Amino acid sequence: MVKKVIFSPEANERLKDIVYYLIDKWSANQADKFLVLLDNKIKNLQLFPHSYPRIRHKVKIHKCVITKQISLYYRVKQDIIEVITLFDSRQDAKKLILP
Repeated sequence: MVKKVIFSPEANERLKDIVYYLIDKWSANQADKFLVLLDNKIKNLQLFPHSYPRIRHKVKIHKCVITKQISLYYRVKQDIIEVITLFDSRQDAKKLILP
């Protein structure tokens, strides 16, 4: 069953920041490539929401690696997948705040 994917406000902000960074430091083409990669991962999540490892068992948060620098953190609810945030692994891990 294909689940609907929703992005939290924080995930939307992080995504915008990543895209702007890629455009500014690399190119619009690189930003497009990242978005295609992200879209493919999301399509996979919709079909197989539990295919990525859990990092927090009590609250059931999963981690999906998009690139070696960017990971997507999400939670599976009844009929939706909630993207909590996107995180750049080059940052201090203490900045990653999950519910």
